[in-house]
Amino acid sequence: MKKIFFLLAMLASVAANATVKVTPLSTDYSTNKVTFKVEWTNTPSAPYNNRVWVWIDFYPVTGATPANSFSAATISNPTRTGGNGTVTNATERGFFIEYAAINAGTTVTATLSNASGKFNWCAYGSDYPPNVLANTNSSYTLAGTLPFKLIASNSAASLTVPGTTIATSAVTFAPATITDATGYPGLWCPYTGSDLYMDISHRCMQRQSGAQNWEAYIKDNRDDQIYRITQFSDDSWWFADDLAIASKLYCTCNGSPNYKSNDKPTCPTGWIIPTRQQVNDRYTIAFNTNNWNDPFGASITQAYWCNPNCHKSSTYNEISMLVSDFNSCVHYWYNSSWHCTSENCNYGDGGLIRCFRQL
Repeated sequence: MKKIFFLLAMLASVAANATVKVTPLSTDYSTNKVTFKVEWTNTPSAPYNNRVWVWIDFYPVTGATPANSFSAATISNPTRTGGNGTVTNATERGFFIEYAAINAGTTVTATLSNASGKFNWCAYGSDYPPNVLANTNSSYTLAGTLPFKLIASNSAASLTVPGTTIATSAVTFAPATITDATGYPGLWCPYTGSDLYMDISHRCMQRQSGAQNWEAYIKDNRDDQIYRITQFSDDSWWFADDLAIASKLYCTCNGSPNYKSNDKPTCPTGWIIPTRQQVNDRYTIAFNTNNWNDPFGASITQAYWCNPNCHKSSTYNEISMLVSDFNSCVHYWYNSSWHCTSENCNYGDGGLIRCFRQL
């Protein structure tokens, strides 16, 4: 978990790391208000592009004697009082500062509702939420700041985890969110299919680029093939990889397995081949010279048109996709300028398959 912080000991400033700088400005002990500026010199990392979570700890000072340890501050009414950015998603534990790309500075004033008299305070920031990794030994590894709290949808159940690992059998409900000592609101994983696959290289995370949507991985139990999947704007999930089952394979074209429309394989359990309209609605971004651009992270490499010899045209760069309600594949092509259209496949009867599901 990437963190930045500053310590204010009666207005003594301590610099943060190279990405984010937090500067204390003032403390009003009569109202328990603290004011500080947050800025960053480059874009915060995935999965929360252009926003930093901020929270505050404090300890009281009696005379010249400080308390022995910090306590979590209860934050109320965090307000931008100068500079760039927007304060969002405020809770009693923290809030986000959002601003596109480099932020020259957001000045915030917040009230520490559970502080009184004189106090020292320490504010922190993070651009990386607590997250979960499923291990092969029937356990989860949690990343973040201890302790963690797993929360079911609508807060119907919760579980506090004091360490960084927990047995899968100990999680007796379906977590919707995961948070930690920072209060940072993180999602457990929005994909709820039983075929979800997670290991050190396959995490359920929010993407840094494009639409900043979620991506995850599934395993096809027919052949143990792992596929990357991405969440679309209507909450449907689509393959970001081409279906690659050996059954009924027609040919491989430009690295993409292609199948005949009249002899299509099935998708993994719970997944289906989309209709022609769903394909047209899903892929609305025009081609470029390398792939089919897609802000949701499921771009398609040009397969040209496919027959058993994987023929490539010097005039047209093409992609053929199979759909569930069409007796041939749907054809997308380029001539004088990149554009997206659909028609019957004129060359061969092979096409790639991108499965989808609606949870």
